[in-house]
Amino acid sequence: MKTYFSLSIAAFALLAGCSQLPNTSTSNSTDALDLRDNKNAAEQLWILKHATKPIYPKAALIAKQTGCARFVITIDNQGNTIDIRFVESFPEGLFIDVSRESLKSWQWQASTSNSESQAIIRTVQLDYFMKEAVNIDAAKAFCTI
Repeated sequence: MKTYFSLSIAAFALLAGCSQLPNTSTSNSTDALDLRDNKNAAEQLWILKHATKPIYPKAALIAKQTGCARFVITIDNQGNTIDIRFVESFPEGLFIDVSRESLKSWQWQASTSNSESQAIIRTVQLDYFMKEAVNIDAAKAFCTI
């Protein structure tokens, strides 16, 4: 049985040219820019340097389930992933624990446009794909794979 895992963040490429970052609010608790609704701006500031691939859950393999899990994370000024907050998943509850465990070790590198290493809050989605999944159409719709 062949399974695939993909990160639904295109953090490996910077947008070409200069662009103005949107006016964003700042979180009082961490002094981080809140970019959870602005993936492009988040990707202009931090590039994913290291991502640990989560283990496909055994229950999902047995049940032939594919899906995703969404989290809001904070990237601190050192490039560490902190404050990992679960948002939603499909199927409900299936991919949360393995995703959270993986996210704990993600490391980020400040881009050249983030020379001061400004901490940010952003949304990330981890996708789990199995070609033989019985719920592939519903997963594609929910996860926008």
